[in-house]
This record gives sequence, C-alpha cells and structure tokens, in this order.
Amino acid sequence: MPEQPVEIKVSSPAASEVETAAVVAALRRFLDDNAPSAAVAEPRQPAWLVAALSEGVQRQPQLPPLWAAGGA
Repeated sequence: MPEQPVEIKVSSPAASEVETAAVVAALRRFLDDNAPSAAVAEPRQPAWLVAALSEGVQRQPQLPPLWAAGGA
C-alpha cells in the first residue's frame, strides 16, 4: 500500500516560527514512529514446483536395481 502524504499545518498567531517548526517536527516524528510496518512479501515458488512437491514427484524416478543394471 503506497504511503499517503500528510500535510501538517500549524496556525497559531502566538507561536513563533521556531516553535511552529518544533511542533511540526514532533508530529512528523510521531507519525513516522507509529506508522504500520510494511508487509514483507514472501518469496514465491513457481506453480510447477509447488505441484510437484505436493505430489511427491521426483526428477528421475528410482528404478529397481535390476532395471538400472540393464539386467532382465
């Protein structure tokens, strides 16, 4: 989810520029510290690999010893 910009305005005739800047900085830091953390996407395996693993498929099937040796 993209971050939405936050606009902070302080309108008080009694506050000086330094005080206004301090309040805005404190609010910005509060928002940054309390923002929800970004969700980390898990690495996905290809669909064919998931299907093969769920079915127990091997790349080369294990042959009985007689077939592997070329015997009859």
